[in-house]
Amino acid sequence: SECDYEAICATLVLEQTQAIHYYARTDEGSELGNIAGFFFANFPWVDNQCNYQVADLFAVDIDLDTKRFVKAKLDDINLNAKETVILLWFNTIAAQHVKLHAMANWGVNVDESLANVNPFFRQSSVVTIMYNYFGYTSFNGFFQSWVDEGLASPGWLKAEQPLVQAFNHGIKNNVWQHAQIVDLVKYSDFVNFVVQVRSIFFAEFEKHKAKFPGTDGEAMFVGTILHSLDHTLMDWNLKDALWLDVDDPRFGKMAEVGRIVKVGFVSDVPGLYFHKRFKGSGHPFYDAVYRKAAKVNKKLADNMDTCIIK
Repeated sequence: SECDYEAICATLVLEQTQAIHYYARTDEGSELGNIAGFFFANFPWVDNQCNYQVADLFAVDIDLDTKRFVKAKLDDINLNAKETVILLWFNTIAAQHVKLHAMANWGVNVDESLANVNPFFRQSSVVTIMYNYFGYTSFNGFFQSWVDEGLASPGWLKAEQPLVQAFNHGIKNNVWQHAQIVDLVKYSDFVNFVVQVRSIFFAEFEKHKAKFPGTDGEAMFVGTILHSLDHTLMDWNLKDALWLDVDDPRFGKMAEVGRIVKVGFVSDVPGLYFHKRFKGSGHPFYDAVYRKAAKVNKKLADNMDTCIIK
């Protein structure tokens, strides 16, 4: 299928959690137009020799009115929209999304005392911790079979583990301060939803917090709603893995991993024998959050998970 790379660039920064990298926009009435700048400082990437690199700055400008790519740079390299899509997707799967997984570890409690008090939450916690183990500790072990199958280049097997280096960089780089993200509420369904639902979540958490001992509400919000919607939106936003160009002379190796993640690790896992959605959980906290969130945006609310299971 045909890819509109200029539109996809805008979607990947506006309708995913990397929207937090929004820095500023042009003044009203500016002759440049209504342009938003997304800045990624200390940006980790992997070159075509599969060597881990860190750029000082990856900068992407988007026209908020047309929701299209304007320009982008990786340090001193000017990028076109097709190259920018590879970098935005790689950042999503390598440095950005892992922050959500890491924070989620503070929004769980697997203590056996919860088996009677709050069994659904304890089950969700066990699933999250198990899946975090799969995603971080186990993931790099898959590369040998992907290389054998011709899906990935042998360079990914280097002892330096370039992908794990990017994961670690993302985790250690922490979360970019992003109070100004409210500027994007008019331009992003996702930002509009999260700004409102975050307040709903914390108001309900306050009412039910006795059932969630030792659990950080912010971390729980990140590990449930933000994490699951980042996956859902990744799936909706990049409709075809083949849009990532593995033959790109500079960034093709990142596109290899991007394709594998898109087809194998983004969409919902089929065949689960337990409930994992806020919707229909039968639990007073999750049901209350869902009821209110669905009034903001039902399509997004329907995809909110109570644990990390993708």
